[in-house]
Amino acid sequence: MTTPLKAVAAGGNSAELREWVAGDFLPVSLGGTGGTTAAAARSNLGLGSAAVAAIVGTVSQSGGVPTGAIIQRGSNANGEFVRFADGTQICWKTQTVNTAISNSDGGSVLYSPAVDLGTYPAAFSGTAPSTTLSVSGGGAGAFLTSSSISQTLTSWGSYYLTSGASRTAANYYISCVAIGRWF
Repeated sequence: MTTPLKAVAAGGNSAELREWVAGDFLPVSLGGTGGTTAAAARSNLGLGSAAVAAIVGTVSQSGGVPTGAIIQRGSNANGEFVRFADGTQICWKTQTVNTAISNSDGGSVLYSPAVDLGTYPAAFSGTAPSTTLSVSGGGAGAFLTSSSISQTLTSWGSYYLTSGASRTAANYYISCVAIGRWF
């Protein structure tokens, strides 16, 4: 193997070729990293800690500063989630409920027994997440209405299926998405 050569100023307008030795580096201005270690090279190139972070793995933080992977994805019996190093978390699931919509509020709206949507697949932190719920199946015209049991940092909460007409028991599919922070 041949040792690469470098041009070294020899005085005046001349240069001579010399072998590279330990401690030599190629400056950034000439296409190098300007460093003799990986850490120095990253610093000289303006790369932050994300340059050495795992892209997918367990996200973590210390004092609000990300210390683990950039993205974490998981699932369990409660649904699926993704966490990002910046603190953003998204949880989702679809829950099937077989129920009738036939309880009367004394007016023109009929409702089902309360539907508990259970716990999030991963807990949120700070304020309750922004939640979007939609219902399909069981025929057109069913809607979700919040009950007195509202969502928390760990739970989707309970809801009623409501309709303007009485409905016999049928399968309803409730799609749930919550977006908030994990730290």
